[in-house]
Amino acid sequence: MGRVTVNSVSNQRYYSTGRTTEIKANIVLKLESLLERSVKYPNDPIDRPLYKLICDTEILSIAYNKLKSNPGQMTPGVNPETLDGMSIEVLREIVQKLKDESFQFSPGRRVQIPKHSGGTRPLTIAPPRDKIVQEAIRMVLEAIFEPTFLDSSHGFRPSRSCHTALKAIRENFQTAT
Repeated sequence: MGRVTVNSVSNQRYYSTGRTTEIKANIVLKLESLLERSVKYPNDPIDRPLYKLICDTEILSIAYNKLKSNPGQMTPGVNPETLDGMSIEVLREIVQKLKDESFQFSPGRRVQIPKHSGGTRPLTIAPPRDKIVQEAIRMVLEAIFEPTFLDSSHGFRPSRSCHTALKAIRENFQTAT
């Protein structure tokens, strides 16, 4: 079987063959279904088992794949473990701890990083297992809430930033000359 492409709700692509693609496609379909439901019924309570979605090895695998491509994610937290050392067994262990509710977020490592304007600012580096669970939670929450945001909202949203906000201001509020 050749390469298969599956689009996710965040417009990322995952390449694989065989059963793995089918499972990832299933997770992506669940997230897209959640997004569509949020578009149609933005004021209704969620009618899906969200925690069950997060307690799935495949959504954690997708979360890991999203995180691992960022070189900053390879910085160790409090313990020396990095995302580079993750395996499917580690993801299964996380799922088991989530299911039996024994998973606990660990404290992050606090470091001071230099600012361009001088001085420093604090940065907290979370342990890699925490990052994976946080990314899975973010993916689910984004599918629920992204459709409800106004188009003029730019903070902490995919493909939006202070630069896109400034561009929107420039385009929408030009003075007549």
